[in-house]
Amino acid sequence: MPEALVLTFAEFEFTLRSGSGPTIPVRDLLRLRPETASDVVAAAGVASLLARGLCVLDDGRVRPTEPITTLTLGLATAVGHTEAVGWIGDRTVLLQLFGGPSVRVAVLPGAYGQFAVELMSPAEPVMGPLTRFIDRCVTDEGASAVLVHSTEGGRDVSAAVAVDECGGWFVSDSQETPDRSVACTRELALERVGELLDGGQPWP
Repeated sequence: MPEALVLTFAEFEFTLRSGSGPTIPVRDLLRLRPETASDVVAAAGVASLLARGLCVLDDGRVRPTEPITTLTLGLATAVGHTEAVGWIGDRTVLLQLFGGPSVRVAVLPGAYGQFAVELMSPAEPVMGPLTRFIDRCVTDEGASAVLVHSTEGGRDVSAAVAVDECGGWFVSDSQETPDRSVACTRELALERVGELLDGGQPWP
């Protein structure tokens, strides 16, 4: 994944409050604790953003800079969501993708309430950041897997990509192979996941 902006949960709380209400439950999907949705947390977030130069004071008013305004817009207008979970060693890692007409947002939750955020053009297929995530998790160092779940409108699909101890690739999905995995190559596994996620085309 390209170099990302890292925000704390408090900075995220201020960012979510800065825009109109999101069309999908961003807080729940990011697994933000209910107690973070408070004025105190938002105030800590804006103080941190000001200190880092990600917000500025303009005639006594807080004005977010371009990365924060783009993130706010992307979350507020998201119409699609894809979640992927994988493992790096014994550590569970998550990828949250929010897609809308203006910007695609990739969020990687980290330790201690930090979130790595990547802002992308909506023209980039969802398989771009998802492929990078799969390649981080699925390696030649032993058995590993990535689970993917995607929703957009009335569409709800899921898939799993796995590699066994011998380096063999397998894929399964909720439409054609919900009860079994199919042996394949890396390229065919990614191709099938891309087909499942609206053919790998951009949202919406």
